[in-house]
Amino acid sequence: MRKRLEVVIVDDEVQITELLKTYLQCSSKHSNIHTFNDSIEARTYLSNNKIDVLITDYKMPKCNGLQLMENLDPSVKKILISGFVSEIAEERLQKLDAIFFEKPVPMKALGSIISDQEKKLLPSD
Repeated sequence: MRKRLEVVIVDDEVQITELLKTYLQCSSKHSNIHTFNDSIEARTYLSNNKIDVLITDYKMPKCNGLQLMENLDPSVKKILISGFVSEIAEERLQKLDAIFFEKPVPMKALGSIISDQEKKLLPSD
């Protein structure tokens, strides 16, 4: 039985989570993709489940994307997306070892990251 990559996508805009989920489902063969449109629900899920990749919006009600990243295991690949570039402190991203993409998200680059993570996780055929 092959292990599946556990991916969580968090954005307060349903259209964004659905777009990212659909793209990743089409480009990824070995991933379980979970989406959240409420950052508090996402934080609860993250604290109770082991994940491999977190893709999150920065600016959301109640809890921002950097706050979601703060207590994750260092092995989790963290990807922050936002249209609010000027508000994000680069040193904080570096401290969290996070990748940043400005919206609109470059889908091919995102797909490549997920593919690379799958290769690290899964034994080659």
